[in-house]
Amino acid sequence: MSPGDIVSTIVNEFPYALYGSMLVGVAAAFLGVFIVARRVVFFGAVLTQVSVLGLTATFLPFFALPHTVGSLVVTLFAVVILSQLLTGKDVPRDAILGVVFVIAIAARILIMQKAPKVEAAEVESLLRGDILFVTPDLFWLMAGAFVVAMLLHGLFAKEFTFINFDAETARTQGYNAGMWNLIFYLNAGMIIAFATHMVGDLFVFGFLVVPPVAASLLAKRVRTIFAVSVLIGLISPPIGLFFAFLWDFPASPTIVGVASVILLGAYLLRLVRRR
Repeated sequence: MSPGDIVSTIVNEFPYALYGSMLVGVAAAFLGVFIVARRVVFFGAVLTQVSVLGLTATFLPFFALPHTVGSLVVTLFAVVILSQLLTGKDVPRDAILGVVFVIAIAARILIMQKAPKVEAAEVESLLRGDILFVTPDLFWLMAGAFVVAMLLHGLFAKEFTFINFDAETARTQGYNAGMWNLIFYLNAGMIIAFATHMVGDLFVFGFLVVPPVAASLLAKRVRTIFAVSVLIGLISPPIGLFFAFLWDFPASPTIVGVASVILLGAYLLRLVRRR
């Protein structure tokens, strides 16, 4: 296909793939700035795996919920536990996240082996997320979650900024760090649960990490870092989809690859600036 045919095909035949991936890219890139700033990057990987575990659990007879609901329930439950564990000092944060990560993967494998009437291909497709077949229902669920998340961040921007970027100052000024941490993690968990169901864990974790890191290399001010990260999250999906069609590549890895190329460019530009 010619470049024009590819663009026409994506826009006309896969509109929800295009707009859905851009929506997830922006949401994940925005949240990722907070996650990278908190130095809990692995938190994103853990929640994507917990979300996938929730999807898998919906195949069990006693947990027969809609896939999206099951993913959300399990993810938010894990978030409540993690929000408490990550604020403690008895066990290192990376150790806690590592334990939850391993447990989520192991539990998913065991459920897949024992859940009745489950086709391996069906489960694998569901867990991986298929960008090209994003449904309108999933898209609007994700859009609704994004609106709620942005409203929370708009209403409590000062609190989230203090807790994430200057926790010590927040405590000295009387902010309830535990409560605001929980609200932030629940908000992030909601976005990650919907996004993982829609586009898969690779895409979500990639955009929680790659755009924020690239933005931090290109900008110094916090607001500029947010703007650059969101911009990368917005432009990478359509470019990635184009090359996925052009070269017959899977969509998610190609989109993450585009963001990674931008990250490499940001790193090289940073080196040039230093010299």
